Amino acid sequence: MRSRWWYVVAALVAAVGWIVAVAFTAGTWDELRGSTVIPSGQPFDAQGHDVAVLTDLPQPGRDIACEAVGPGEERTEISSDSIVDVTVTTDGTRWHLIALMEDGRADMTVECTPGDELSDSASYGYALVNDLDGRDLMGSLIAWVSLTAGIVLAAVTAWRRRAAP
Repeated sequence: MRSRWWYVVAALVAAVGWIVAVAFTAGTWDELRGSTVIPSGQPFDAQGHDVAVLTDLPQPGRDIACEAVGPGEERTEISSDSIVDVTVTTDGTRWHLIALMEDGRADMTVECTPGDELSDSASYGYALVNDLDGRDLMGSLIAWVSLTAGIVLAAVTAWRRRAAP
């Protein structure tokens, strides 16, 4: 491990690991793309699932707030932070992801309203998906492990080259 080529190998280990992690994490959305979107308004059981909230009419720049309602009077805001543009086609309608709730609950509904309180012609729906966050965490683990392995390999190479007579 005294050759300078080991530095190249270390950089390749880190770079290839990050590429694999990105590809693995991008596959997270495949389950959502293959799901069926159900129009909101009816109570449903999301216990043990993540809930993806979608619309048929994306409105960039307009603040749309979505909430999980139920059981009873319980209301929880559904996060729309850093949502990627994922589309799902169901029955000829193209739906766009606008919010995602981890760990849904039993007997809940989804309500979406524009923050400006003007009329809204968009339809909203939901899809149940399994553990989107778990695959994202695994992708992050792959990325960080490969980066750490590359750094360690470069450090060992530097140490071996200094220790060489």
